[in-house]
Amino acid sequence: MRKGVLVFLMLLLAVPVYAVQMTVAEGDAANGIKLDLGGDIRLRGYDFTNFWNFENDNDGDNWNTFRLRTRLYTRATLTDNVAGYVRISNQTYGEGVGVGQNTDENVFVDNAYIDMNNFFGMPLDLRVGRQDMMYGTGFVLFDGESDVASTAIYFDGIKLTWRITDTAKLDTFYMKDEENNRADINGDDDINLMGGYFTGHCPVIGGQQEVYLLNRTDEGNDKDIWMGGFRLSNKMECGLNYSAEAAYQWGDAYRNAAGNILDQDALGYKLEVGYALDMDGVKLRPFIGYASMSGDEDADDDDFEGWDVFYGGWPQFGDLLAWVFVNGPAQYSTAYAGTSTVVGEANYSNLNLATVGTDICVGKVKATVSYTQLTIDEEDAMTNANFESDDDYGDYYQLMMTYPYNKYLSFSLYVGAIDPGDAFPDSCDMAHEIFWETNLKF
Repeated sequence: MRKGVLVFLMLLLAVPVYAVQMTVAEGDAANGIKLDLGGDIRLRGYDFTNFWNFENDNDGDNWNTFRLRTRLYTRATLTDNVAGYVRISNQTYGEGVGVGQNTDENVFVDNAYIDMNNFFGMPLDLRVGRQDMMYGTGFVLFDGESDVASTAIYFDGIKLTWRITDTAKLDTFYMKDEENNRADINGDDDINLMGGYFTGHCPVIGGQQEVYLLNRTDEGNDKDIWMGGFRLSNKMECGLNYSAEAAYQWGDAYRNAAGNILDQDALGYKLEVGYALDMDGVKLRPFIGYASMSGDEDADDDDFEGWDVFYGGWPQFGDLLAWVFVNGPAQYSTAYAGTSTVVGEANYSNLNLATVGTDICVGKVKATVSYTQLTIDEEDAMTNANFESDDDYGDYYQLMMTYPYNKYLSFSLYVGAIDPGDAFPDSCDMAHEIFWETNLKF
């Protein structure tokens, strides 16, 4: 009942806020304050099969369900350099199956931050509060809430942007992924992210250049990892486009069951090359890609070569693969127990992905179709009794189609399927995810 009242009050508040916005737009602003209001309503209908265990005989991962997400936001611009932003979200994704952002109509603060631009008259922009941070294709830094199934992607913290030139900037930040217990009763248990991310556009090289140095700590398992990496991307006038990213990780991986802290020594990279074609109203962009996230070479030593996903979880490789990594199938071959204290995190590691596909645009309809061969990086190091000593993880098929009905309303369809390979027992069956989506933005 209280949740329903809260949602009603949110909608009721939208009326005076919209009225204030109209008044400001008509020039009758009080003290120059500008208020903007917006939001979105998204309904998905899902059909899932076998995404937790690759087995038809177990119905625990056979889902047919609606997923309704509602968001309202307001941005208050108080002066030329000071503004605030608040976004409230709500989702219905089953009832009586848990609490939190994913279920039971829980209303939560999705974003809430203060912007201070040209801080103290310098080329510095400061943002404090709950905020999304999106860089590149999300290979290492995108999803701060990987454990909530792409419902939200925020971090809590402080970000300072130095606008070095018109074509170069440096973001430095300190963020909380998980605050956990405020008291140090049983020791520290927070998960933190800090570092710097440089973005520039060199006219000699062309395109965009990104360089980053990041640190992730998980105090619950003594993780303290550093990662340095770079990303190059460009869209050329001839139609050729590319992106290339690589990173190296070092530091303390985690404390294992024997009480030893393993040494992190991991490498990951992600490449994609495409070519844009325009042929009589049909636009194509065929592309090929490859991503590699290293695995542990020897489970019996104190070195750990397994890639740490940092914050490149749910969005980047499609919804279905993330679901598979959260539970059973990944445990056969590619996940490492103890590397994270976050339950439900899409912890990609020990995996290679070779992809071929194309983007298609016909009129207003946009689609992407792709095939990905999934292979295991270090199959010999795995000890799970259900795992076969083979590097063939399986075949991954994806289709995403979107039709913009108008500038506010769109319809989408997603189809994903993973056919498990020789790394899994013969009893394993194909997993699939299908959803249709109606999305209204205002």
